[in-house]
Amino acid sequence: MHTNFKAMQTILIELKNNKAFEELHNLEEKKLIRIINEDYSSYALPGKPLNEEEFRAWVEYAENTTTVSLNEAKQLWEARKKKLQNLIR
Repeated sequence: MHTNFKAMQTILIELKNNKAFEELHNLEEKKLIRIINEDYSSYALPGKPLNEEEFRAWVEYAENTTTVSLNEAKQLWEARKKKLQNLIR
């Protein structure tokens, strides 16, 4: 069966065993898919539209979440980038 998919979609699947994970990992190694280990309820991912109540809750959550300065974020990223580069070498 052939299904027409958009060029890129985010899907949620349940893996029943390690063999299924190995198969997906093989597809990732071939750069055919990307496995996302994130919170799938992220507003950055495609999904159902938010109603006004959900949007207000999201804004309230964002307003109450701690922030970091751009300089601090850049410093943190540089430190992590160096660690990753050392692991790769």
